[in-house]
Amino acid sequence: MIRDELEDFDHYWREALLNPDGSKKFPGETDYSKLSSWAKGNSISVDQTTITIGRRMMTILVDKLKNSMLQHHDFRYWDSTAGATLRDLEQALSKRARMGKKFRGQVNPYWYRVESILQVLFKRMHIDLYQSGDTLISRTEESQFRQALSETTEVEGRERMFIVDFLLRKSDKGGHIRLNHERMNWDTYIRDRYGAPPDVENILPGNLNIGLEIFPKHVEIDLHLAYGETISRRVTQYSGKERGLSQLEVRKRICDYATNQDNKMVPLDAYYRLFRRAAAEHMADYYLLRSTSDRSSAWFKLHEVEASDPKKWMVEVDPDLIRWREYSRDRARERGDDGDGNDVTGVIG
Repeated sequence: MIRDELEDFDHYWREALLNPDGSKKFPGETDYSKLSSWAKGNSISVDQTTITIGRRMMTILVDKLKNSMLQHHDFRYWDSTAGATLRDLEQALSKRARMGKKFRGQVNPYWYRVESILQVLFKRMHIDLYQSGDTLISRTEESQFRQALSETTEVEGRERMFIVDFLLRKSDKGGHIRLNHERMNWDTYIRDRYGAPPDVENILPGNLNIGLEIFPKHVEIDLHLAYGETISRRVTQYSGKERGLSQLEVRKRICDYATNQDNKMVPLDAYYRLFRRAAAEHMADYYLLRSTSDRSSAWFKLHEVEASDPKKWMVEVDPDLIRWREYSRDRARERGDDGDGNDVTGVIG
């Protein structure tokens, strides 16, 4: 379930960016290995319209906060430009929240999905709501929102447009959404992703002013985009069907098969059978090609079996993808989930 993948992301995020007492880790003190493996496991190919909203939303939120960090190190000087106003979101998504006079200003149904994604981010503590440039939502209203979202984050009508309504009501006062830098440490992630890496002489880890031109970075994968894509796949418009489940399933089966082999490889014929069993055989060749050009995606490399006659091939699987599977199995056991076995019998033959 994609919901479980989101739960895993939040768990790994807190491990990587927060100390056991909840205090924030500093740039360079963080370990993104589990999150990077998670991103490899969840960076899958689906209809781009399915993932566009989450990608664009996370892009603008990271860019806005990063620009404010470049201007002022102290968050007390940040204002609505550190996050996204409703107008910012409309421009990023290329759609107005309300339709024209012909529709009497009704909410554009496209924004039901936008609202759902915002609610997931808010419920999971990754964004904060600000009623002005530097003032958070009142505790009373926040409590009311969280109570409503505990029931569902599925939006199918005007009556559940809590966050968009909030941004509309507070638009003249600088109301905006902002990545949660105080409790979820998004500012440290931004410094690790775009700033100076650790161990550069005479430069503090995470320095953005100097570090933008220094490579490699402490974290090389756009975790925020993988997270936004995954939320987008979880939240669907007009349909309760989660997207990309067959690809998640085939990735698990490939990793399980490779784990059971001494060389951690999968015979090419078994590779194709695994895709076919997951009803995703149309993606098998695409995965082999995509992994050569997309750094954030898991790679699959073909190796010819030496002296084989007729020719045989093996598929080497990205170790990060295998680790993602191992971590997700560990998390499933922690949750007490059943039915997550590694049965790959019948793949050969």
